[in-house]
Amino acid sequence: MTRSEKVRAQRKHKRILQHFCESSSIHGLKHVYEDGSLMFERVVWILVFLSGVCFSSYFCWQVWQKWEQSPILTSVETQLYPLKNVPFPAVTICNVNKVSESKLYEVILANPKFKNVSYTKLQSTLRFMTKLDRAFDEYNDEENQEKLLEMSQLYQARNISASDLFEILKKAAPACSDMMMDCKWLESPEPCMEYFSFLPTDDGMCCTFNGAKYLDSMLGIESGSNETREPLRVNGNGYRMGLTLVIDAKLRDFSVINGKFDGFKVLVHSPEEFPDVADRGFVLGLGTETFVGVKVTTSFYTEEVAKEVSPKKRQCLMEGEKNLKYFEYYSRSACHIECDTLLMQERCQCRPYFFKGDNETGFCEMQAYKCIAKVFEEIRLNDDDVCDCLPPCSDTWYEPEISYASFPGRGFNRSSTYKRIERKRKIGPGVDMTEYFKSNVAMLHVYYKEKTGMRYRTDIRFGAADFIVNYDLNVYLASIGGLLGLGLGMSFISVIEILYYVFFRRLFLWQRVKLSRLTMRVTRILSRNSRQERKRNPRNLEVTENNNVWPSSATLSSSIATISSSSFDRQIPLTRRHSLNLPPHLQKRLSKY
Repeated sequence: MTRSEKVRAQRKHKRILQHFCESSSIHGLKHVYEDGSLMFERVVWILVFLSGVCFSSYFCWQVWQKWEQSPILTSVETQLYPLKNVPFPAVTICNVNKVSESKLYEVILANPKFKNVSYTKLQSTLRFMTKLDRAFDEYNDEENQEKLLEMSQLYQARNISASDLFEILKKAAPACSDMMMDCKWLESPEPCMEYFSFLPTDDGMCCTFNGAKYLDSMLGIESGSNETREPLRVNGNGYRMGLTLVIDAKLRDFSVINGKFDGFKVLVHSPEEFPDVADRGFVLGLGTETFVGVKVTTSFYTEEVAKEVSPKKRQCLMEGEKNLKYFEYYSRSACHIECDTLLMQERCQCRPYFFKGDNETGFCEMQAYKCIAKVFEEIRLNDDDVCDCLPPCSDTWYEPEISYASFPGRGFNRSSTYKRIERKRKIGPGVDMTEYFKSNVAMLHVYYKEKTGMRYRTDIRFGAADFIVNYDLNVYLASIGGLLGLGLGMSFISVIEILYYVFFRRLFLWQRVKLSRLTMRVTRILSRNSRQERKRNPRNLEVTENNNVWPSSATLSSSIATISSSSFDRQIPLTRRHSLNLPPHLQKRLSKY
């Protein structure tokens, strides 16, 4: 490209820029090329325009960053969510006494393998099995390790496996029927006990009401196997619309105590969750009547969140995004338990009896309890780093509010509950059970406190339309459209103008020039033919002039614009359609009209 061609191209670009500034709807640009303006004025307006660009760009970037960091928004969908849509919570009850003394003696006598194992040795073994952190005691580490090794050698010599020890624990633990003096569901004693399951937990063998299906073929435990039975539901609040229990601790039959108090540990949880009572359970003291009013809360995520936001950003998992190996349904607690199990199987080559696992992996013998206790403690301290367990996006959680009073009251002996206990326990007339109840028994009510629940909805914080323009007045200035309008006076049309002048303006000008040349060629041909016709027929000249139809002003202006566009390569200013700012040579041509 020669120097003259470069100069001509620069002039073309300058004229296009000038035309854009004069006709653009963006605020301030028309003052940059205003006729007669001083250089100082132009510099000031350029600085003002650049300030608007910086202002809008900065806050648009802030909006983008906010959307990137938190693309979702959780809000209350309703505070009147029907209770019938939510399963009644599972209630897991663990006796502080893990082993019945009388049952343990019976089991020892009935099993020949334990004939030469002392009661004290077996009692110590069950103590380690029901409280895992006993094996991880920094102050008595060497002593505990010696005890575990001694027990392991003893049981290996007598061919006693970990499965045999679990059978002792299961048979010697207080059964649900032994603990429940009375059970009422929706004010009806039948079939209340049918909804209980006797299951292994991290706090020993416990009783779970309204639990999900549990199957462990290695332990020989299968509960909730009736597939037609759905989780229990209620459609009302108050303790009469829930679960009422009278529970007997039987202090005289204590053998292996797992706690510094007498009573029970209770956990209210989702039916699908693993009952980690040792970590989350609350204490139920003896001689008390405890009311547990449950507030239920549910949450769900919209389909747009599932499709457009990754699990890392939304910090939860949709159904089907992660399947567990040992649990049918995903929950955060089940994920943690599976993570614990897999890590224990990897490091210790075994699993504890209360965790589900592979049938190929055996239960931990006594010498391995030190290993699994260390793994358990490591996961507790570094949970997020070890286990990748996000909560489910659609979840239900139960928040208990606990209140209690002394039990029994003076009117309890005349109640229908006491009369049922009299018949069941064969208590003779005139026998005063008040002192026994005060020192051995607790009463528990679990029910919904409110008639409805809370439901949260999680949706996209900014959709495609909201990100461009937000119609909420309170956050309007935080939207892209509002910021661009505030800083530059820009709109959607302004963006189209910019794209037009940057990418398409020269193409359209070239087409205009091409069209104008064709029009001029046709006009010359028609003019030549007309002159020839007049020469041949001079008598028709007057008629032709009288019948001539002059072009309209709009057509004339369009032609003028076309003629001026055809001079694009020369230094003749471009003239917009319907403009009065015409070049001098065109004004002379139009003077006769």
